[in-house]
Amino acid sequence: MDYKVEENRIVASDDQQPFVGEISFPKITGVPDRVVVERVFVHPDYRGQGIAAELVRQFVKYATTHQLTVKLMCPYAVKQFKIHPEYQQLLLPEDRF
Repeated sequence: MDYKVEENRIVASDDQQPFVGEISFPKITGVPDRVVVERVFVHPDYRGQGIAAELVRQFVKYATTHQLTVKLMCPYAVKQFKIHPEYQQLLLPEDRF
């Protein structure tokens, strides 16, 4: 599986499918270095293989490197941040679980 960072999203692809899934994280207007995770999506043919979790992991790596603060809207991302407390460093203190 290949993961490519594009503007405000990370896209998963492989040799057979140019679009396997994505995590989208647009910037919050007027708040520097803050993004909102809107959705994590995986094509139905690829679900159940851990790709969504890997998209979140790739995003956390990207956000950490770019010193972003994160707001979560996607229920799947919320679940992953609860399972992995180390991800919560990216959240504002009042948004942590």
